[in-house]
Amino acid sequence: MSDNVRKTPRVSVVVPVYCHTDDHAIFLAEALQSVAEQTYRDFEVVIVDDVSPRDILPLVDSVEGLPEIRVLRNVMNVRQAESRNVGIRACRGELIAFLDHDDLWMPDKLARQVEALDANPDAVMVFCDMIMFGMSVDWLKINQEIIPERPEFYWFVAHGNFVISASAVLVRKQAMLDIGLFDSRYSTCDDFDAWLKLLMSSPIIHLAGKLAKYRLHAYNANYTVDRLNDNVLLTALIWRYWRQASTMDKIRLLPRLGRKYLGRIYFTVRRFRKFKGGR
Repeated sequence: MSDNVRKTPRVSVVVPVYCHTDDHAIFLAEALQSVAEQTYRDFEVVIVDDVSPRDILPLVDSVEGLPEIRVLRNVMNVRQAESRNVGIRACRGELIAFLDHDDLWMPDKLARQVEALDANPDAVMVFCDMIMFGMSVDWLKINQEIIPERPEFYWFVAHGNFVISASAVLVRKQAMLDIGLFDSRYSTCDDFDAWLKLLMSSPIIHLAGKLAKYRLHAYNANYTVDRLNDNVLLTALIWRYWRQASTMDKIRLLPRLGRKYLGRIYFTVRRFRKFKGGR
């Protein structure tokens, strides 16, 4: 191969960024440093700047040890889901890892997840356990030990988003393209919607082991969740799966669908709430 021909990386790391405080700058530097320290090295980094009030380029340049980096800047603030979509479209790797700019990875995160997907060629996604840290960490109680190795669609509908964060995920790019990427109509659970859509046709793998860290901080609560909107979108997705599901799954899902529809009464009255666990 000629020296002037760039090798296509196996993995693309997508980092959506909105940097507007000193703390955000610190979080971003720490997140990128955790990427730089990965033992797996065949990757590129695609940073999508969602019109940050602060210039992130000097900070990005200050992090040593990163491979190829591209910084894309949205022309307007489109929030996290659509920023990830911008990054996915620009990725050159066949596998995509997401890292929110306030989360962290353990050094062997990518290595172990690439190995897991290689060992399970039928699977389109692998996700790891996460360590929750930071302020008010006790409010987020998720027992990750109960997650099956291959959780099914019904398991997630019954238990909720045990993936916790997109930062825990490595996914095949084509699989994300096939489902139409993240649905930016959601106010918060666009990632949960994506995992459910993937599960409608292909397996996903749970890799036991805390390979990433989910940060709770004062700036998590920075936008309002529209619970009625998200309920309507998720219910429509579950209904779509129900129509093609086996008889047993249809029976198991009926109570869940009923709860979703009944929930609209409550969410109509108490539609909005502050979200803990955002950017």
